[in-house]
Amino acid sequence: MPWRGLGLVAGLLLAYQANAQVYPSTGVAWVLPGSWDEPLATSFFNTAQDVKDWEASHADIIFGGMQDVGVNRQTVAMGYIYSQKLDCRPGKQSAWLSKQAALAGIDMEDGFMHFAEDTLLAADKPSSGLDYLLKGQPYHLLLVRNNQFSTARLPLTLQPGDEVILFSSYPFDALELVADGSPLLKRNLTDEKGNVAVWKKTKVDWSQSDPDIVSGPLSGSQGGSSQGKKILTGYLEHKDLWHSAWPYYQQRKLNSGNIGLDNGLKTWMVKLAWPEEARLSALRIKPWLQLDAKQLRIPGWDSANDQDGDGYVSATEFSERPNTKASARFRHQARLIPASNMWPGTCWYRVSFVNDAFNDVHANWYRHDWQRQGLSGAYNDDMAKLLDSNQFSVLEGGLLSELPLKAGTTDAATEYAKQLADFLLQVKKKTQTTWLAANISEINLWHYSVWPVQLRDVIDLWLREHYLTPAMGLQRMQRAWETFALAKAGDKSVIMASVKGGRSELAPSSDLAWQRDIETGLAQYYFFNLPGYTFFHSWNQTYFYGSGNTTLRNWYRQGVPKNWVYQPTGMLEIDIGRPVNIPKGHKAVIWENKGDKAKTSASMISDIALKPANWFWLYRSGWFGDFPREGVIARRYSEGLVVYRAVKERNQKGFLLAKPMRISLPGEYQRINYDGSLGEPLRYIELGGYEGAVLKKVPWPNVTVAGDSF
Repeated sequence: MPWRGLGLVAGLLLAYQANAQVYPSTGVAWVLPGSWDEPLATSFFNTAQDVKDWEASHADIIFGGMQDVGVNRQTVAMGYIYSQKLDCRPGKQSAWLSKQAALAGIDMEDGFMHFAEDTLLAADKPSSGLDYLLKGQPYHLLLVRNNQFSTARLPLTLQPGDEVILFSSYPFDALELVADGSPLLKRNLTDEKGNVAVWKKTKVDWSQSDPDIVSGPLSGSQGGSSQGKKILTGYLEHKDLWHSAWPYYQQRKLNSGNIGLDNGLKTWMVKLAWPEEARLSALRIKPWLQLDAKQLRIPGWDSANDQDGDGYVSATEFSERPNTKASARFRHQARLIPASNMWPGTCWYRVSFVNDAFNDVHANWYRHDWQRQGLSGAYNDDMAKLLDSNQFSVLEGGLLSELPLKAGTTDAATEYAKQLADFLLQVKKKTQTTWLAANISEINLWHYSVWPVQLRDVIDLWLREHYLTPAMGLQRMQRAWETFALAKAGDKSVIMASVKGGRSELAPSSDLAWQRDIETGLAQYYFFNLPGYTFFHSWNQTYFYGSGNTTLRNWYRQGVPKNWVYQPTGMLEIDIGRPVNIPKGHKAVIWENKGDKAKTSASMISDIALKPANWFWLYRSGWFGDFPREGVIARRYSEGLVVYRAVKERNQKGFLLAKPMRISLPGEYQRINYDGSLGEPLRYIELGGYEGAVLKKVPWPNVTVAGDSF
């Protein structure tokens, strides 16, 4: 980012600090808005743009951005990053990194973690995204016909003179195909700029086999079955291995609309042609990974096996290799893949942070990307998923090349986390952001052994995804002091309230059930609210975000904008002031930390500094014990009160149906309803099981609430 860009980011932050928050008593956030729909069941909005405009003016910070540079620059918009992974099939980010690394003379392979020995991983639920590697899918296929380029879609009948260019995102030494005879094959030679200069005929050793002895199904890029046909395997001679090239030839771009090639990805290319008309049914790169019986075998790489140092272990070198525990022929074949721990349809490699030159290029990507999108920073997803057993279940092997440790261990995860912290600090210095965020869900960072202090210290804002649920229970509440510890350290938090496990699950067609869950969510959030440090987000029971319309699976009525109905705008508009001290005559709720105890009014638990929460009891079963079986907790605000009734355990569905209980209040209040309307003034409230409520104080003439706010 040029210096004017850094000034822009600094200006954005100053502008944010000068602007008042949207609602009087707390900040609010959106998480991954987008895919706006035209509303079908409300007259409040006419178009999808109306919905987008409403969202832009009803949040203080936005995780993911608004997909609009101008709107992003008018708020605090944070992009989405996953700095610890790169996709197996390169996209825009990998393509940009590939180009910048090449221009800087850096080996892109230094950006990946590698196994130093053959490794067997448990793969109970392998993602379909692994097909890119397991099936040897080409990165791109291009048909050259009459000197015109188009994407090749198999099966395809080729005329004499037609050519098919195969692009691979990694080097390879063998192809498998189903066709009418073996083709002539040429590889690219590059010019001084790294573009394709000419195509050189390559000698290939072809063999023929039956489909049932070839590992994995062989299919074309768009289908093309090989069933019942002979499969040709072509082995390229070692002397004909080549270097990657830019997708340019004779001043023409060889991309046909491929986004990776268009953004600078360097690839390995071969050109295939048949002297006579031929039917090409399938074409792939011969796979090296093995997936069998829910186990993924990844070969290890040892540079000692590559005796001539050309980046490839030839057949002769392989037979004489000094390290027989490492069988990778290319270094890229040993990249770390979290076999059973990827999202559906994805495939990931773990990024390495040990190469300073690559780290610099990698950090530059975020500076480039944030400036391009008008972002103030970004949030890193899945920050607890690094090198621990929650990502790598190692059955055999596991030794790492970049760390003298084994994947799937706490030691490896901790050391990797330190490296990640150093990298993220580099990103912050380059971008000058104070909005670097991380998604950690319910994790208490003081309890999570693999998180070093360095990683905690580099983050400014924490996303607590699905942190609050209607039936979270008293025990969870009384252990949830970490938000107050993070705030004491100067960090901010986005606290998400989800309806998961609430009344709407029991009665999904009931408007009152959905509204009660959302009211409870806001009441729970107000227990954690620290103005200036916390932001509220309300969502449904899923992890799929966006701004589209509701369905009958995630709201009682379909066709209305999700963020519009999930955010209790009317309730948030009611000013309940700021949190204040516990009223006289009421006992403080007790925090619990691995056997240690402290009052929620305290500024310390164990040796951890806290901001006071000042929760207190309105009711405990029998009024005995710091951790009762059932109770009603409260938190007082200068102009309001929040209450929550629960049992000790979470997710007790039967308690959702408990008979309402009448609870005395420490003053006169009005209940704030989902739509923002106020109930009658009351000195008591009736609460059902796992129910929370937000109350507005009925003002008394010339009376000031005692106690300092904070």
